[in-house]
Amino acid sequence: MKINFVYDKGKDVWCLLNKGKSSNNSQNPTKQYEQLVARYGESPTVEDATVFIEEYISENEMDVSKCIKEFQNEWESISSKFQKRAEAIFGVPLSDNITAYLTINSRCPYNIKENFFYVSLSSSQVKKTAMHELWHFYTWYGLGSDQEEQLGKEKYNNLKEALTVLLNVECVGLLPEGEVDTGYPQHQEIREKIIRHWGKDKNIKNLWSYLLK
Repeated sequence: MKINFVYDKGKDVWCLLNKGKSSNNSQNPTKQYEQLVARYGESPTVEDATVFIEEYISENEMDVSKCIKEFQNEWESISSKFQKRAEAIFGVPLSDNITAYLTINSRCPYNIKENFFYVSLSSSQVKKTAMHELWHFYTWYGLGSDQEEQLGKEKYNNLKEALTVLLNVECVGLLPEGEVDTGYPQHQEIREKIIRHWGKDKNIKNLWSYLLK
């Protein structure tokens, strides 16, 4: 499994327009989307977003090529260790190449079927973002791609988001110093249950079954 960091303006536009206003886990718009709307109104077009992104990158003096190299190097410094730990927990590898698209947006979605996730160009925590998103990939393949259909999107979303709390236990030394995966406010109770149970039984399938009770 290899992560390739790339920039694609079309993907950036899609991310801003489709995930800037709200998401499954937050109804608040991102700062970038708010700025876009302030300039172009409540229904910005693809053309509006394209111009906005170009100006945003220029005004914030973002060197996209430099970011790609830095993010790639930073990730590769821990990728093999992370992969080894994740595979040991979930019992499955991620064999396909996965693309990490850079975006000006501060909200970073992912798509397992199309093998990509997003990373913010302004991020200083690319390791944490990548591990968080890849944890969702491992959850999908390790616990069953049918789980979302069986449980319903909302319940599955809550559980897979809460499950990233295990990064704070199993990926110590790989997260940036002083950083933890905090999760969303609405998932804190589930995250606490996960940590308590994981301390007694470090079997991911047993943990999943416990969470479904």
